[in-house]
Amino acid sequence: MNISTDKIPLAITGDDVALGSHLIHFWNTEEEFERGVRFLEPAIPDETEYCVLFGHDEANTRVLEILRNKGHDVDAILRHGRLVVLRRESSASETLAKIEAAFSAALQKGARAIRYLGNLGRGRDPLPGRGADEVIDLESGASHLALRYPCVIVCMYDVNTISGALLLNAGFGTHSHAVSRGALRENSYYMDENPGPTFCET
Repeated sequence: MNISTDKIPLAITGDDVALGSHLIHFWNTEEEFERGVRFLEPAIPDETEYCVLFGHDEANTRVLEILRNKGHDVDAILRHGRLVVLRRESSASETLAKIEAAFSAALQKGARAIRYLGNLGRGRDPLPGRGADEVIDLESGASHLALRYPCVIVCMYDVNTISGALLLNAGFGTHSHAVSRGALRENSYYMDENPGPTFCET
């Protein structure tokens, strides 16, 4: 196991973040949503970085439209497998298995870093599986995945559609840092159960 000291630009703010990080980005307006999508942009011209986009169908479509409107060749990176789009599944375990498979495939293709952008919001369909409990399991599992792969995981939370309990338990409870009002802040409500980012090089 190797301790990760590498960092990549967050792009949502001017900060660099360490590989192995699991962050939350709260959004309330269209501008704040678009700011979150910036996280993926540095990877598009950099062939050593791969991306995973996860969320309900409406959010995934919206992210891709924003990237296209900014002039990025989204179809090319989808075709080359440098961007993988995953939709939420009925169980946290099934979703985590698909995320890990995407991470493993990226490493096999030579990825130096993986950017994961997840979207949590109601969408047209209700939250799958056990609802809020499934989200908490998913977020906890994502924190463990982040320790095992050279990745940064950013979860975008739609504060307009998700409950306060979910914001507290899944949002604040499972992310070490939060992006709020254009700044990256340490999350004092996060309970760190892990010693730090350690990932396997393959």
